[in-house]
Amino acid sequence: MKNKWKIGFWICLLLLIVTTGIGFYSVVDQAVALTHMKEGYSDTESDLETIIQIVGQTDQTKQEIENVLKDHRLYEYMDFRTDTIEIERLTLIFENDYLKRIEKQW
Repeated sequence: MKNKWKIGFWICLLLLIVTTGIGFYSVVDQAVALTHMKEGYSDTESDLETIIQIVGQTDQTKQEIENVLKDHRLYEYMDFRTDTIEIERLTLIFENDYLKRIEKQW
């Protein structure tokens, strides 16, 4: 009879440890997922702000768009010599130095 209690105790302890481990993993996984979602939402919001500035403050020439984007945090990575400019999740496509269309990258 004494042996059954010892076996039961160790089984319950093992189940408690496994359940706690799964719960801990679930909480950490959810926190990481929410952090990535928050970052994605802030990037999308930043893209929207950029589009509003471009459309509202310029006549959509490459030079004027470059002037608007000089304050953007990714300005140093933008190449204004080509016909496409990538901004976070957006690609600005130019034709004859005028903005032709805006595409989302993903």
